[in-house]
Amino acid sequence: METIPETSLLVKAVWSIVVVMGLTLIAERVGTRIAGLLSGAPLTAVLVYFFVGKDLGIDYVVDSVPYSIAAFTGTLCFVLAYYWSSARMQRFSAVGGALTAIAAFLAVAAILSTINFTLPGATALTGAMIVLSIWLVRNIEFIKVARPVRLTFRQLLLRGGAAALLITTVISLAETVGPRWTGLLVGFPATLLPTYLIIHFTYGRASTHAMIRNFPTGVGSIIIYILLVPFTFPAWGPYGGTAACLAASSAYLGAIMLLGRIRSVAASRSRPEPYPPPDQP
Repeated sequence: METIPETSLLVKAVWSIVVVMGLTLIAERVGTRIAGLLSGAPLTAVLVYFFVGKDLGIDYVVDSVPYSIAAFTGTLCFVLAYYWSSARMQRFSAVGGALTAIAAFLAVAAILSTINFTLPGATALTGAMIVLSIWLVRNIEFIKVARPVRLTFRQLLLRGGAAALLITTVISLAETVGPRWTGLLVGFPATLLPTYLIIHFTYGRASTHAMIRNFPTGVGSIIIYILLVPFTFPAWGPYGGTAACLAASSAYLGAIMLLGRIRSVAASRSRPEPYPPPDQP
């Protein structure tokens, strides 16, 4: 049963706004560490697989899975390219970083589209890229956003509108380009791009780079989601399959956050107590 086009478009637009605004607010009010981790959640994949599964069938979705996993090699290249280029630009670092990152993703995606991926091969490729990315961004410092700006209606409209336009365009393309490119478009950073630009323009590149630090770790959540699609969607359809995949990917993120909290507490306890100041004469 196909989705009514107007309903599908409305859901995509609303979801896009909620995701990007949510990530931005978390970065501003909670911290760039958590926002970076959550940006690796299957935020776009949820919509792509749900609507493509309803409109084009479960077999179409399953056929795209190896390319979806491989696509996140391109996503990680996007993130690394944004970090590398924006860190070196003295002027227009946000726009320059975004354009360089998009070019990097499209170049990698074009190469990936020529390869006949199997599920193990795609998983091995992206797994290796995740490990490499974690190592490359390990020295980025986590910083807190100082004094979050007070949002005006105009700012909310601009942030939400940009996100909705980008994500609905990506999902609409995914329904028309065949299973191979549908899978690759799942990896397009449709939520990352507007989120990075919002944080960059508002607070500077250091805050955006702090979000990048945890993204490769968070990508494991997306990979778990996609790996389960060939098992859950044929068994339970788009609704049940989406719920099961979300539960598993959320459990991964919860475990990572808990582990990070435990390590943080352990590190704070291991620090030596400061010496008391000497007595004043």
